[in-house]
Amino acid sequence: MLIRHNIQLDVPSNGCQVYVKHYLPLEVAIGLQNYTVVRMLLRAGCSVVSRHCVNDQGPPLPDLPWVQLHTEAFDYIRHDPEELSWFTSFLRSPLGLREICRRCIRRCLGTPLATMIDKLQHVPTVLRNYIAMNDM
Repeated sequence: MLIRHNIQLDVPSNGCQVYVKHYLPLEVAIGLQNYTVVRMLLRAGCSVVSRHCVNDQGPPLPDLPWVQLHTEAFDYIRHDPEELSWFTSFLRSPLGLREICRRCIRRCLGTPLATMIDKLQHVPTVLRNYIAMNDM
């Protein structure tokens, strides 16, 4: 529901708990081993780059130098070969044009999609559903 309402997927935590300070929602979900949320966030187009990540030990995952997340976030997923395999294969797969367009729409609107779509009364329902990402 939050993704459909165009929440900001890449806002780091507010640091109310020291151990999650500046962690992206994706990093928190990986750390909590909530792989259902990890998959939802990745499919919705969350970033895999944290501007607060300082990693002097190289990339946290092999052959994925563009993934710049806190190393600690991967401590749990490294011990789950099935989830790690899915995660790396997802990040290596090229995006389709449809997904790229959806992500651009999300980031450009900056307001809840539901609010914007309600104003599109003259647009066919199929297109409104597409913009709303109702088939996620």
